Amino acid sequence: MLKLPPPTADTPTLDELLAAMDSLASDQAPRWGTMDAAAMLEHCASFVDLYLGRVRVGQPVRMIARLIGPIFLRKVMAKSPTATPKNLRTLSEIKTKAGGAVDLGPAKERLRAGLEEVRVMDGVQAHVLYGASEAESLRSLVRHHTAHHFHQFGLLG
Repeated sequence: MLKLPPPTADTPTLDELLAAMDSLASDQAPRWGTMDAAAMLEHCASFVDLYLGRVRVGQPVRMIARLIGPIFLRKVMAKSPTATPKNLRTLSEIKTKAGGAVDLGPAKERLRAGLEEVRVMDGVQAHVLYGASEAESLRSLVRHHTAHHFHQFGLLG
C-alpha cells in the first residue's frame, strides 16, 4: 500500500490553496512554463481527476508507476513544493496547453470541486497508478502538486 511521509511544513492546506486560487487572474503570467492561468487550473483539476480514479491510464504506464512511482513520490514529498523541479514531463492523459478553449471561471470551479472531493477522501483508495493508497497520502500529493503550480503563478508566498 502506498503510504507517503507527511507534506512539508510549507505545503499549503486545501483551504489555503482555495483562497490563493481566488486571486488568480486570467492574464496572470507564469514564472516558468508554457501554460496560461486557465490551462494551469485545468491541468491541476485533471491531476485531481487522476487521483480520484476518473482518468484512464495505459497498462505500460501503470506497471512502471507501480514499480518506481513510490520511490519517486517519497523523494518529491520530502521536499517543499517550491523545490519540485520545473517543467517535469507530464502524463499525456493530464497534459494541457496554453491558449486552449478553457475559461478561467469554469476552470476555477472545476478545481474547487475536485479539491473538495479530495478533502473528504478517507481510508484506503484504489489508485489507478499506485494501487491501494492511503487517502491522506493522495491528499498530500494533490496539495503538493497544486502548490507547485500555484507557485508557478505567484499565488503563494
